[in-house]
Amino acid sequence: MKKTCFVIIGYGIKTDFETGRDINLDKTYTNIIKPVFKKLGIKCFRSSDLKQSGVIDVKMYEHIMKADFVVADISTLNANAIYELGVRHALRPNTTIVLCEDELVKNKRLPFDINHVAIHSYTHHGKALDFDEVKRIKKHLKELVKAILEKENPDVDSPVYTFLPTLKPPMFTKEELEEIMEIDENNDGDISKLLELAKQEQNNNNYDVALHYLNDALALTANQNDSYIIQKLALYTYKSKKPSAVSSLNKAKSILETLDPKHTTNPETLGLMGAINKRLFEELNDEAYLNESLHYYERGYYVKQDYYNGINTAFLYARKASMSAEKFETYSNYGQAVKIWKDTLEKLNKIVNEDNFDERDDQDWIYLTFAEAYFGLGKLNREEAYFSKVQGTKDTNSAIRSYLEQKEKLKKIKAKINI
Repeated sequence: MKKTCFVIIGYGIKTDFETGRDINLDKTYTNIIKPVFKKLGIKCFRSSDLKQSGVIDVKMYEHIMKADFVVADISTLNANAIYELGVRHALRPNTTIVLCEDELVKNKRLPFDINHVAIHSYTHHGKALDFDEVKRIKKHLKELVKAILEKENPDVDSPVYTFLPTLKPPMFTKEELEEIMEIDENNDGDISKLLELAKQEQNNNNYDVALHYLNDALALTANQNDSYIIQKLALYTYKSKKPSAVSSLNKAKSILETLDPKHTTNPETLGLMGAINKRLFEELNDEAYLNESLHYYERGYYVKQDYYNGINTAFLYARKASMSAEKFETYSNYGQAVKIWKDTLEKLNKIVNEDNFDERDDQDWIYLTFAEAYFGLGKLNREEAYFSKVQGTKDTNSAIRSYLEQKEKLKKIKAKINI
């Protein structure tokens, strides 16, 4: 019978909340794990590959229990992945491989119990993977799997079976294995495929179609409160501006309410709530929305320490300064803006000095954030220098359009408060 490998891994871009880094788990699965097992003739799949009917958890636990191999990627220390790894260790004595992004190992962030098992680390540059690193970890993973296959009785890698060696692991029946073999070899997961289609439609401003794909993806998930998909639903909803800008913003806001934004520490949810309320303020000129926006952006900034939430927090403090009735409030609010612009510049300088900066796909946004911070601080020569680094024109580059719009608003703010 053909051997199988079930992969415990998320889909899409996930945030490591302790560091604020975004990690594209689809790239890990499609560029590293799946090709290795396919080349070895082992059926490799994850939960999003499965055609779902009935309770999704039933199928998932069956595969965790019975697959010949399980690869668990715990790079973001996602609670579900950790739990599912624990289930596998309880059910099978060996052939479980644990992968993680090497920041967890370097910074000694692995949970104590997981520290007792073999961890195979690789370098993930957030939303990108280095070609040489992909080759290295694929070679390592292939050699590891081949070594396991060559042993009649592979070494025990489960802490449970180490101490309870008489336990008997389960196996797939012939019928169950035949069902697994029906999974399309070229299918990268119904959910992931739908998310990719949604992104393509969004890039073409076809928001209605993109939202259709997202709702289909959400219907396939075990968790109907999946934060990644709901965040995209909210984003595409308010960008659609249908049937009107205000109504789409309010609808997007209600979509995000399912993620409990008042209590969450998810920086993406907080940033989206900041953006939605910021646009509601611009549409309705109601200061309550400005305060809400500042509240969410600032929380997102202190959770993630990122340039996106930082630059928007600084802008909103400057905006509040221009609306303040008393000089003390004006200077206090603008002083906060100055502080955060400076903090953001420090963070940006660290980013551009990283070894993998040339591989980032957000370089335009980074340079324009530099420019905006320097413009806010009145250092116009530095602002021009960073603006000149950005390729394209305001007609073709959405980052430039966004920057120029915000710069014009900042000009008016600075003129109003005479700074």
